[in-house]
Amino acid sequence: MNENDYKIVEAMSKYGGRFVRMLAELARHADNSNLQKIKSTWQEYWLEYEKTISEYEKIINESKNEK
Repeated sequence: MNENDYKIVEAMSKYGGRFVRMLAELARHADNSNLQKIKSTWQEYWLEYEKTISEYEKIINESKNEK
């Protein structure tokens, strides 16, 4: 799992509903092949939480630049 995948899984675990949190838990234990299956089968969730972390990181960076 790369750093971006890890961040997505963390966001899914923190902000997702019960099903999405379970997907995050499965992703944590998956080998690369099964992680790819999770990402492709539930791509809409993966993309949603990828967007969530991108927006969150943007807010954090803007906050740092204001100081």
